[in-house]
Amino acid sequence: MNTMLKSYINKNEISQPKTPNEFIEWFEQKLKITKNHREELKKQNILHEGIAKKFYEELFPLYRFLQHKAEEWHDVKINYSPGNQNFDVEVKSDREFIPKYIEITQADMNENESLRMRYFSKKSTVSMTGKVLKKGTKRTGLRISVDDEAKKRCVLISEKMEQIRIAINKKINVTKRPDSTALLVYFDDYIGFTQNKERQKINVFLSKNESWKKQYIYLFVVGASGEFFWEKVERNNE
Repeated sequence: MNTMLKSYINKNEISQPKTPNEFIEWFEQKLKITKNHREELKKQNILHEGIAKKFYEELFPLYRFLQHKAEEWHDVKINYSPGNQNFDVEVKSDREFIPKYIEITQADMNENESLRMRYFSKKSTVSMTGKVLKKGTKRTGLRISVDDEAKKRCVLISEKMEQIRIAINKKINVTKRPDSTALLVYFDDYIGFTQNKERQKINVFLSKNESWKKQYIYLFVVGASGEFFWEKVERNNE
């Protein structure tokens, strides 16, 4: 049976305005479905195909973000917009200093990570830190290999910071965002971020990076585990 994630999630329910707690409850129901149908949805979920791309690259980061903001934003309405507008989320609130829009970006899902997941979908096992190599193209025949060599923790941290920097810069060099837009950067912190000193390195790096202020009034950074969260406001907008 070729069950697709869209059988359990539709655009109408995705785009219904919700409070943070309502969104969290709704999303956790959908996460439970993906776990209950893990084998049926495996390929689509691993490769982020179809609606799974928005589910894991936009809705999941929003879910992790709202877990940190649910209490503070208890009276806010979150309206996720799955279309091609110049933002991903509209934030409805009468309170001052809350962004009106949120743009979401992934720091991890570059070409190498897409190839790594494609390799994993076929082999069912893969090194999450090994170097990814490819030969050929989809047309001529794509051959992917992944080294088993583990990287040092300091290298992983440096690479992650560079990925975050690139993700921020990509979202700066775009058509001007609406006024009062926040940037939400999501990254995989499951590997190499188990110690406070490693999280502190990311904190220091983010504190020194001010390039996002060209386009956004807030920078939010959240880890996939839900444990790491960082935010900063552009004071000129207060």
